[in-house]
Amino acid sequence: MKKKEICIIGAGNGGSAIAGEMTLAGHNCRLFEFPEYARNLKPVIEKGGIDVTGIARTGFAKIKVATTKMAQAVEGADVIMVATQALSHERFAGEVAPYLSDGQTVILWPGSGGTLVVRKIWDELRVKKDVVLAEGVTFPYCCRCLKGPGTVNIHRVDGPRMLIASLPASDTARAIEALEGTYADVVKPAKSVLEPAFYNVNIIVHPVGALLNMGRIEFSKGEFYMYKEGITPSVKKVINRMDSERSALFSKLGYKPYTYEEVFADCFNMTVEEFARTSSKGPFSMQDRYVTEDIPMGATFSVSLGKKAGISMPTYETMIHLASVVNDVDYFSIGRNLKNLGLADMKLDEIETYLQTGKKPESRHAASKPRCAARAKR
Repeated sequence: MKKKEICIIGAGNGGSAIAGEMTLAGHNCRLFEFPEYARNLKPVIEKGGIDVTGIARTGFAKIKVATTKMAQAVEGADVIMVATQALSHERFAGEVAPYLSDGQTVILWPGSGGTLVVRKIWDELRVKKDVVLAEGVTFPYCCRCLKGPGTVNIHRVDGPRMLIASLPASDTARAIEALEGTYADVVKPAKSVLEPAFYNVNIIVHPVGALLNMGRIEFSKGEFYMYKEGITPSVKKVINRMDSERSALFSKLGYKPYTYEEVFADCFNMTVEEFARTSSKGPFSMQDRYVTEDIPMGATFSVSLGKKAGISMPTYETMIHLASVVNDVDYFSIGRNLKNLGLADMKLDEIETYLQTGKKPESRHAASKPRCAARAKR
């Protein structure tokens, strides 16, 4: 196995798991955290690494670099793995841009359409480096820093067929090749980034499980296990209805629809019921990322594209509306959508061409300029 230089962005649960397990696998890992969350790095710096427990590789992982300086983490890295909340993708894109170099690969775990955000910002900043940009459907592990920063417990290794795609999709094979020795054997290529973006199971199960159990969550004050007690037969009906709306959207777009159960098995190699038996506590409030991330980063994007495609998604819209009410936030306007991704003026076939090739249609306004110039000459 070739030793890789891996940069991990985000030192929370997920970033700690990647940095710890990949270090124990023999790679050199640089762990970055944004300065305001430097407390996540303090124990790592003090003892020189991360204590990894659970079912994956375990032991003390000596981290090569733990830093709040983006350049120190990114420069010279082969692969940059982003393990922040999707809400931070825009910030990451802007701050990493000056330090990118040809031949690097950036993977968002998961993306929820984040590749579209990152590429838009890189285009605005005129980033010309040959960097492969991809996103996965979910995170490589189920994990928690149970004993605080500097520790991580991995209680499930995800896969074996997690969807992954690059933007453009013509780079997906390069992304998987870049993951050799890390996660290449637990992913499968998707048709485009729309599949990992919309098939992230959290987009459906988290908002439904949280919002339809909000009374129980607030009353229990932390003693709530969503998968064990919150996914009742009636709640499952809502999940299944959202699943059917998503399938209708993918069918309209010319994609093969997968069911929620199929995607869940591909991601976790088990049924929802088996997953529930070993699941962690949570969510703990309506301000949990089950609502504040999965609604604006996933559900609103789905509905936005659904409207473009002429597909009604009333159950998605209901969940977005409920989340907006309980948190006093208009998630429809602030969430990811075709307008703020710069895709609103494109036709469906033009969007698909962009997803596959990275090429956008020439601006219709720009196309009219030569004719105006010609008339001026006459």
